Amino acid sequence: MPRNRVERTRDDKTAEIVAIARRLFLEQGYDGTTIAAIAREGRIATNVVHWYFPTKDDLFVAALDSLQSEDLEEAQQRLARSAPGQQKKVLEALLTEFVWRRLDRYGLIATLHERSHCSAAVAEFHERAHRRYASYLGQAIDRCRVHAADRKLVVEALLTAVEGLVIHRASKREAKRMMSFLAKRLIAAR
Repeated sequence: MPRNRVERTRDDKTAEIVAIARRLFLEQGYDGTTIAAIAREGRIATNVVHWYFPTKDDLFVAALDSLQSEDLEEAQQRLARSAPGQQKKVLEALLTEFVWRRLDRYGLIATLHERSHCSAAVAEFHERAHRRYASYLGQAIDRCRVHAADRKLVVEALLTAVEGLVIHRASKREAKRMMSFLAKRLIAAR
């Protein structure tokens, strides 16, 4: 009997499902996205999606993890390409854009916080996401020569500011002003 479908690896199928889920979650939000819709988009059965992701929250986490990984990779590359002496300016721009991106994804961020109270998978991802952001920021500010004794506090202050700006839905103008101020004050070249 001839094969109708090209054989794909588990990783390929997982990546395809996550890509579809990611797009739908961004376009329609958590509540507006169903496993059935993701399956339809992927031309697979709903139970196939559940084979890879037992719950909608597991798929939500995979989609958010994909977004975070992409964002951090892009930011790391931009900072690495920055000319010596320009890291602080590049980091200021990256922080501002980071807040803007989170503001654009406010619905998903709000859902992440809400779901973290009732889903172990989402709560674990939330904690892991904060650790990844802290690690990235720590590496980034190290390139800007922040005094070692201040490093942890600077990272915490920046993360708190980012989260506050997003949760309170600051305007992009307010976010730019705040990130510029913090970068100039907390990440002063020594």
